[in-house]
Amino acid sequence: MPDIPTHLNIAGTEFARIDSPDSIACWTATLDSAGGDDDRSVSIVIEPAASPEQGVLQLAAVVVARFDEFTDLAAEYLQQRLGEPEYRLSDVELLALQGAEPPFGEPEAVIWADGSWMLRFAESRLEIADPYGIGVLFDGTSPCAIEDLSDADSA
Repeated sequence: MPDIPTHLNIAGTEFARIDSPDSIACWTATLDSAGGDDDRSVSIVIEPAASPEQGVLQLAAVVVARFDEFTDLAAEYLQQRLGEPEYRLSDVELLALQGAEPPFGEPEAVIWADGSWMLRFAESRLEIADPYGIGVLFDGTSPCAIEDLSDADSA
């Protein structure tokens, strides 16, 4: 097994390797919040277990530096897309989407070895986000798809 670091320093943020199966290497960091209310984290997941490649480290640096911007982009994307008929939101949920404060909280970014990544809101008042939250997949720095995690156990 290759020598895999227990800590990574990315853009001045300390990522610590967490316990995971031997086949996976995962590092996570908690970010300081401007308002101090929401838990915010970024994780890097490499499978098979290895050190992250330079491109993944660079992407992680961008995600850390622009976390609030990406959180806002993801929330706006969800507010626009979840109103589409395929998501079958109730009238009450549709009203919540139009509110001043998006019905999403506790943002977490997950970056994978291939450079793909998702911003997941662990908390939401919407049924579609029960029980694992709802994710927005990004293509580089642009939101590109909704990840419905509501049936994650059935896979």
